[in-house]
Amino acid sequence: MPAKKKIPPVLEILRDNIVKHGNPLALKPRETSAWAKNLELPVKGDILFYTGSEYQLLPFIDSLVKTLKIVDPSSTIFSWLMEARKIVNMTGINAEKIYASILAKDKERYYSINYKAVHVLRKLGYDLCYDRQGELYSGALLYELGFWKDLDDYAQRVADSIRKTEAKTVVCISPHAAEMFRKVYPQIVDFPDVQVKTFIEMVWEKRHLLPKIPCDSLVVIHDSCRLARELDVSQEIRDILDEIGVKYVEPFRSKEWTTCCGGPSKMLFPDISKIVAGRRVIELSDTGAEKALISCPYCLSALQSEIDKGNGVILEDIIEFLYRGLEAQCQI
Repeated sequence: MPAKKKIPPVLEILRDNIVKHGNPLALKPRETSAWAKNLELPVKGDILFYTGSEYQLLPFIDSLVKTLKIVDPSSTIFSWLMEARKIVNMTGINAEKIYASILAKDKERYYSINYKAVHVLRKLGYDLCYDRQGELYSGALLYELGFWKDLDDYAQRVADSIRKTEAKTVVCISPHAAEMFRKVYPQIVDFPDVQVKTFIEMVWEKRHLLPKIPCDSLVVIHDSCRLARELDVSQEIRDILDEIGVKYVEPFRSKEWTTCCGGPSKMLFPDISKIVAGRRVIELSDTGAEKALISCPYCLSALQSEIDKGNGVILEDIIEFLYRGLEAQCQI
């Protein structure tokens, strides 16, 4: 009789934390919402700004992956760490978060992207609400990793958290969350009757209000596979850049044919992830552009690890790009 296959420990960690704590690393609401400390955003309103803690989690998840590369999951040391995790969790402290925090970097940058997204949307006239205490992670990893039973229960929790904000529109800054809310959850739970839109779509609808943004350098667009293939959002990015007068070029593979960033395989196959990310960085650099615009937190994180090795092109989230342009205009 063949041996029963075990779930890789890193996936077990992420699943348990999502189910028990509402996000993959059991971060507290005061931590994931710290970026909004000085913003007066009501809990209820017509347009819910939804982060799902995805930008906030990235520096910690990247660090956890690095930790797991150092410690072999099949080793005695890792088994000891797993036992230590149970003991530490009993005290109310999450061990994975501690391990990851030791190495976490770029926290300030990723947290600030949420703030900058709110700033841009407000400049365009959108009135937003944000549930600092009740926002849950979207559950995308449960779906993408095949934890179907856990997803059924978690979907109801997410639906309830959205419903209590009384929102009519949910704007997601991560395409992974938008896919869950638009395509996945309505099939498995009584999801609130809301319009689900990405940050890109919200900006696109009011792009005529954007000022021209001076940009001397040529930019290249990296399309997120989730955004372009699953949500059919790609031309909107080009329309926005045309509206603000920014010249851009296309990589060899773009829009629905975009090349993977390597992010999806990071948890289980980090070495393969780096190879895939490295190849995409080369494709972006080969265009001759000085800057690549990214529209997904996981793409930004995966590609940045290869950029840090000195591979030419500079990465900037399109949220950062638009925010910087708007701020520059305000100072003129």
